[in-house]
Amino acid sequence: MNPNPATNFSQIHTYTLTIAGKLEADFTAAFCPPETTLVQEGEALILSNLQVDQSGLLGILRSLHNFGCLLISLSINTGGTR
Repeated sequence: MNPNPATNFSQIHTYTLTIAGKLEADFTAAFCPPETTLVQEGEALILSNLQVDQSGLLGILRSLHNFGCLLISLSINTGGTR
């Protein structure tokens, strides 16, 4: 029986997060994998190329929440699994 990839919580996916709020310039170095990029687009911040498993994603979301950021969108890049 093959497990459903959507329920394989330890599988690493590539995500893009769009958030509202302010972050220090070193947020990605302190909380995200090295490949992650942070770009300001108008009033929004975009974290892209975020390659993490589900627990890593939840940790980053909690950190963003603790910094007072509002999640605008979360998308999984379907071609980016490892």
